[in-house]
Amino acid sequence: MAITTLTMSNDARAATVSAPQAAPELSDLAQRYLQYRADRLASESSAAQGITAVEIGDRFAGKLASEISAIDARRDLLRKVNGGHKRAEVTISGVEETTLHGGTIELKATEHAKLHFARTYPDAPTFEEYSLRHRFVFERRGNRWVLQETSPELAVGELAPDTQPTIAVDMPTTSAVSPNKDASATDRPTNHSTAAAPDKTKATRNATLAVYDYTAMLDYANKYWNNYNSNYRTYDGVGGDCTNFISQIVKAGGWAEVGSYPGDSRSDNANWYYGSLTITTSYTWPAAENWYWFAQIESKRTSHLDNIWKMLTADVLQVDFFKTGTLSHSIFVTGRSGSGVYADELYLTYHSNNTHNKPLSSFLASNSDAWYYAHRT
Repeated sequence: MAITTLTMSNDARAATVSAPQAAPELSDLAQRYLQYRADRLASESSAAQGITAVEIGDRFAGKLASEISAIDARRDLLRKVNGGHKRAEVTISGVEETTLHGGTIELKATEHAKLHFARTYPDAPTFEEYSLRHRFVFERRGNRWVLQETSPELAVGELAPDTQPTIAVDMPTTSAVSPNKDASATDRPTNHSTAAAPDKTKATRNATLAVYDYTAMLDYANKYWNNYNSNYRTYDGVGGDCTNFISQIVKAGGWAEVGSYPGDSRSDNANWYYGSLTITTSYTWPAAENWYWFAQIESKRTSHLDNIWKMLTADVLQVDFFKTGTLSHSIFVTGRSGSGVYADELYLTYHSNNTHNKPLSSFLASNSDAWYYAHRT
């Protein structure tokens, strides 16, 4: 393979470096930068106050200062609602071969972060994790690398982690409307019921429906939250993969497909099926709004919960972020703490962006102005 070489001058000194030779050093700098952001979210100690391991360029410094202020605000908010985080671990993988653009080198890598909870519960997750692709632009100055630009690769509609609080889902132009479906309350009652939470595996179901395997659903979600199942296409970048992921999960738990292409209409919410092509897959499979109408109205495979804190492991939560009347995100519950009707905490897993065991209290804190729809599966 040919080796590309970058030559530039700085302070009358010439520095020559090849892109492949620079990759290990730049990967280390990228990891240190992302670790700093995660540390800032988890701690306000002196160890997280300044970034000294990575030199920041002047044109990026102002933007970074604003982003760090937002991370600090998010850290303080999470501490109020659930104690926040006590420790962060960041690794990077999938580093692409660096490319040269004039006097800079571009690097792309995937961040994997574990954010350990300050407050934990018995038999519940002790950390949340996410995976996120980033683009970095470094400039060579003498014998130093300077970070001039970086950004996460998030498509429209994909959710950013708490280490990227300034990245928001684009606001649609549609004005808010009255909900066309029953929203679920988000406030957890202060006088919790002393009754025990129901056992979904023993619940009486419609005799025409199969008994679902909730363990299989949970196992599927935990296995494929980040490592996608190659038997299915992904909808990342084309509206998000969240509901495609939910459909895969419930199918793994025993949901039978309804209809098939070309005999049964893709747009009929009474049908739910996957095809080898997008045009041979029902709308209800990958689209959050259509999935709702199939699952709860047409097939009655899920039932409405009047409060999201009543959800159990293997239930589904859907969100209308901007109150447009159209659902935009689907989430699976992979953990629950508390034995009562109302959970002490719930843990959410979803695609777009890939997230595992995020506390419901954290999700609500950063998305408080939304309509929520909780499904008992």
